Amino acid sequence: MLFEVYEYALRKRDSIINKVRNAKELLENARSRWVEYEPSPKPSMLAGVDSSFNYIVYKGFYLYAIAGVSIRSDASFMVQPRREVDATNLPEDDKGFISPRNELLARCIEVEHDLANESMDKADYILIDGSLLARFYDRRHRRFIAVHEYARGLMRSSKALFIAKSSASNTMLKGNLADIYYFSRATLDAGYALSMQKAGNDDITVVYARLKPCTPIVKVEMPGERSEQEVRGVLDMLYPESISGYPYVLRLAHERCKISNEDMLKLADMLGLSIEEGGREVLNE
Repeated sequence: MLFEVYEYALRKRDSIINKVRNAKELLENARSRWVEYEPSPKPSMLAGVDSSFNYIVYKGFYLYAIAGVSIRSDASFMVQPRREVDATNLPEDDKGFISPRNELLARCIEVEHDLANESMDKADYILIDGSLLARFYDRRHRRFIAVHEYARGLMRSSKALFIAKSSASNTMLKGNLADIYYFSRATLDAGYALSMQKAGNDDITVVYARLKPCTPIVKVEMPGERSEQEVRGVLDMLYPESISGYPYVLRLAHERCKISNEDMLKLADMLGLSIEEGGREVLNE
């Protein structure tokens, strides 16, 4: 079957390459929207919030682990970290089976929101890994609707900043590929491009930013409508706290809460579940 897949890919080569490379107008649009800006360092107290989950599916249940942290740049915890380990039945809703991954993803988002809310009065800004818009729009399962409502608490805070290394959104430039692709190809200088978007009745300020020349672009989402001066103030704050264009506290948070496949196998062994039927492979990391 692989031969047929290769043959089919070669027949479609031109159309695939055209999508990726023939984007002159979109690249020009990206350049025209890019505002060159060299941030001025502004010291701030930041909290980096992230979570992680992993699981092993057995016959009739799954073992899972969740970890979440809010962390300072000196690697100390801003608030008490979260951890959860349990075995549970495979989840269902009115429409049938829900994958463990979607169930645990919803739980992790709740954990991150709890950590962010608890950190609000302890930091100047709360940096949360990922996209706020994605949390509003992903409503495939009933747990995600609950998360959508849960996120509204953060919409009232000017301190919450959602930061993503990648994005699939094309709402700003309307191209075949994601906006972040065109901005990354069209520009090398430090700077930003911003737009206002809606999540239901809520305004969200979306910024694609490069903090230092020739570093990767990040997507920053801020609850509410922010002025260009406010956006520049946020970039000034992120600039001294970033390594290779990405906030250091979020790198720390990721490393401190990551749950690897090896970790899950150790947990299963510690709990005496290694011999249970169906648990030979870890399905998620």
